[in-house]
Amino acid sequence: MSTSAIILLFLSSAISGLVMVCLKPGGTKNIKLLLSFSGSFLMAICFLHLLPEVFATSATHVPLFLLVGFFLQLILDYFSGGIEHGHIHLHKDQLKKFPYLVFLSLCFHAFVEAAPAFHIHGHGHEHEVSPLLIGIVLHKIPISIVLASLLLINQIKKATVAFAIILFSLMAPLGGYLGHWLSHTEELANLFPYLLALAAGILLHIATTILLETSENHKFSNMKIISILVGAILAIITTY
Repeated sequence: MSTSAIILLFLSSAISGLVMVCLKPGGTKNIKLLLSFSGSFLMAICFLHLLPEVFATSATHVPLFLLVGFFLQLILDYFSGGIEHGHIHLHKDQLKKFPYLVFLSLCFHAFVEAAPAFHIHGHGHEHEVSPLLIGIVLHKIPISIVLASLLLINQIKKATVAFAIILFSLMAPLGGYLGHWLSHTEELANLFPYLLALAAGILLHIATTILLETSENHKFSNMKIISILVGAILAIITTY
């Protein structure tokens, strides 16, 4: 687990969110294209790395944890309002009130999904920055922007928004560190496959939801199809 990888995971999320706080760029119009790209990238990594490793383990009931992770994210979506997919829901009665359930759900999601980030490598090759880590970074950038946008729209003080972004940005590095620690601690290493399966289930839910979302007329835009294809191709290229 390299220091540069930890810094990359933290700064990519923190900077993108803090830019929104400081500069307040106009809207999040193109965020869904970036989400489609990152969702496609993550889906490819799930099929190429996470799922083979989950099913290769000798630990019992690991596939069950894969399923639990998938439905756990469904529950988290209920509390977060689907912010992981780029959705922002404004409730006038919640103005100036910090959305704790949304924030905590998002933090838990970020913590668990990053658990294998410093452990999974491409086909036996050690990468300082693994393909999965790249996918999580690409996913965290738009999510951090959407989170900052939601808090600003809710008229939360800028200082509070900035603090929330920093806390959120710490979750993925902490989750990655937990996964790394479990996989390298002899007494606890047998727990890592279950954490891996849980993370894989969460990532599968996120990726499939992002990729299967259509527009209001139930059609994919040309740009979304292109972003999905580019994401999958780049994931394959970075893997092999």
